[in-house]
Amino acid sequence: MKLKVGALQAEERHVEGFRALSHLTRLKIFFYLVRKGEEGDSVGNILAALEVAGPTLSHHLDILHRAGFLRARREERFIFYSVRREMVSDLVRLLTACC
Repeated sequence: MKLKVGALQAEERHVEGFRALSHLTRLKIFFYLVRKGEEGDSVGNILAALEVAGPTLSHHLDILHRAGFLRARREERFIFYSVRREMVSDLVRLLTACC
């Protein structure tokens, strides 16, 4: 089901995006990665900065990644995550279209 807001249409991917951000730990991860910019950060650094258990962090990173908020890249044996700004911009445009 789609909901039209002005010239934009709310879609299921938007719902998934909002759902992904509706958890405090995921918001903390998201805000941390926004501050890290285009380069993002490694899983190990995220783990140390946010003091989240490894399996818990992995779970939340996976949800944010599947919702389209994060991109992942491998450098040697490290995985780096960064924010996909286009998804964030899309949600912001959707929210502000009706205001």
